[in-house]
Amino acid sequence: MTGANPADRRLAIEQLGKGTALHRAGQLGLAQSHYQRAVKLDPGNADAWHLLGIVTLQAGNLPLAVKHLRQCVTLRPAFAEAHNNLGVALRRLGRHAESAQAFGGALAARDRYAEAAYNLGLALEATGEVSTAEQALRQCLQWQPGNADAATNLGNLLRGQGRLDEAQPLLARACELAPDRAQSQANLALLMGDLGRHGEAVTLARKAVVLEPEQGHWWRIQGIAERLHQDREAAIASLRRACELDPTDETARFELALTLQESGAIDEARVLLARVKPPPGTAERLRWMRALALPAIYRDEAEVDAARLAFAQGLAGLRERLRLDGPSRIREAYQAAAGFAPFHLHYQPRDNTGLQRAFGDLVADVMRAAAPSLAEPCDWAAGPQGGRVRVGVVGSHFMRHTVSRYFNDLLADLDPERFEVTIWHAGIRDAETDALAGRVHAFTYVHGDPLDTAAAIRAARLDVLVYPELGLDPRSQVLAALRLAPVQCVLGGHPVTSGLPTIDYFLSGAAIEPPDADAHYRERLVRLPGLGARPRPPSAPGNADWLPGGACEGPLLLCLQYHIKLVPGFDAVLARIAERTGARIGFFTREPALTRLFRARVDAVFARHGLDAGRHLVDLPAQGYADYLAGVAATPLVLDTPGFSGGGTSLDALGVATPVLAFRSAMARGRQTAGMLDLIGVDDLVATDEADYVDKAVALCRDGELRRDLSGRIAERRQRLFEDRAPQAAFAAFLQDPAAFARSGA
Repeated sequence: MTGANPADRRLAIEQLGKGTALHRAGQLGLAQSHYQRAVKLDPGNADAWHLLGIVTLQAGNLPLAVKHLRQCVTLRPAFAEAHNNLGVALRRLGRHAESAQAFGGALAARDRYAEAAYNLGLALEATGEVSTAEQALRQCLQWQPGNADAATNLGNLLRGQGRLDEAQPLLARACELAPDRAQSQANLALLMGDLGRHGEAVTLARKAVVLEPEQGHWWRIQGIAERLHQDREAAIASLRRACELDPTDETARFELALTLQESGAIDEARVLLARVKPPPGTAERLRWMRALALPAIYRDEAEVDAARLAFAQGLAGLRERLRLDGPSRIREAYQAAAGFAPFHLHYQPRDNTGLQRAFGDLVADVMRAAAPSLAEPCDWAAGPQGGRVRVGVVGSHFMRHTVSRYFNDLLADLDPERFEVTIWHAGIRDAETDALAGRVHAFTYVHGDPLDTAAAIRAARLDVLVYPELGLDPRSQVLAALRLAPVQCVLGGHPVTSGLPTIDYFLSGAAIEPPDADAHYRERLVRLPGLGARPRPPSAPGNADWLPGGACEGPLLLCLQYHIKLVPGFDAVLARIAERTGARIGFFTREPALTRLFRARVDAVFARHGLDAGRHLVDLPAQGYADYLAGVAATPLVLDTPGFSGGGTSLDALGVATPVLAFRSAMARGRQTAGMLDLIGVDDLVATDEADYVDKAVALCRDGELRRDLSGRIAERRQRLFEDRAPQAAFAAFLQDPAAFARSGA
């Protein structure tokens, strides 16, 4: 390129001045014309090429901008800003590897160039070079601590790797640096959701909505957070608004359908599921939802039977159409398995063993394709081999929860001289979690891809892997479908067979299992003594002033169970009790939508008995734990449910010496309370059938002396439920040699 003569260089500078003035005024076309004249007059003027490249970039002509900016850095290789702008143009073209080279040139040309380091981080992340992207973003923040964009992108990068504890302070800093930016609030909301801190996620998402109320995706994030925070009514409203603002947001429509199904609006959910176009990567999960969605509340027994038939047909169809012949299909199937559990099936008062086995086979097929090396038999044998037994425990309920109440002490009190206990926890962290973490050999919080957790568990070369429950969290379900230890077992935190071919033993309580219980499990059933657990007693009761006064003469009885446990056949039992005693029966309102569905059904049954449900049925607001216990202590009688009985709630009632009237159903999940009553020698509170249940309730309502006698007997013996060490000794013996223990007939 020949150099310009002095006159042309002066004219070029004049053109640059005019172009710059127009550029600042926003007149890009006129500015571009002057810059073009400048480079024509003086082709060796790097500044002219740079400004021409910038204005062309701003005008959206990316290929031409790249051409001009390359000319600039060729003329002046140390022009840092030009290298940076060249990288921006290349990144917008999707040429990320080339853009990373340009940003590297900018950093080589100028020391502590924070903007270029930030841009380099984005480019490297786009090329999959996550580690070097992280280094570049950290360098940017070191040079420019107030860069909200860098904090945001580094936080999101770490979140994507499952490094949530590292991501949190960065995304929180981004919110502090840019408090009026909705995206910052939403990013932190998503992270809090990952951490299980759903209340905080809701607060942050709502801030994003306030900042940009017409952006549908913030409403979607808010709705998802509200659903996970168990505020489904608010979630439905938020997700409906997201769909109104952006009718093309199929993720919002899918989440709305999921929330409607959970809230009991199964008919609307099914219509929406049929219409949703699957967002990228979710087609298989959507198919699973369409095929397997079940009502939360049933209108009658006929609907239960129809739902079971539809579930069985849907399951068969999924297995028939399952395709695992490529990475994308395998990944989609894995996401489906990790995002769905047939939770509502377990509350149908039927033998679900066959359906659970079929579902378990489906999940196992998917996981063998998703992680074939982790599905192979272990290349080591179980056994201490001169050292301690290596016990792994995996779950997401090691916080304040019924599962932790039953099993934390059972796990933590294993003799450390004989057992090395390692826990992987994928749930919320609270004081219960921290206390348990301090009592075992190792405790790891896991929040990323379950397959990463699976690899870590397999690498630990455990002797025995224990799941406190299977059925509540589908993330545990996909782990359990792999072979991560030579011996794999599940405790009775959710007293239903996993249905998985990969779980060897189900450890239940002898007190809650019927004689024919082996047929109810795919796993080999092991009966530990008593409840098969070491549950903790309730804490001290608080204040019962919240209990309502009477609208009629009868006593206020309490049913402590969640509405999904209240099966249609129980409605008439309640009506007959109210009819013969004048009693009021109180239910805690945890979810208004489910309460409305239940009340619509049960009110009609009461009306058929000539009863005013408004006088006899009481919807009670949820209480803090201490005050709830005080209310339970004050009630004369707790009515337990058939089919799926109380667990933690029955421990609460018996712990405060309140009589609990129970059924003894055909399967363990309907025999928990009966087993507790057997253990404390108060089995006269166990009904033989519905008629006996009603008769016993009537007698207890009418006979205060009988109630006082029962309460006294419960108070004398309740510690048997909480202080029995036999389950601990048996659990340790099982872990020492599972096969021998099982052969012993336990």
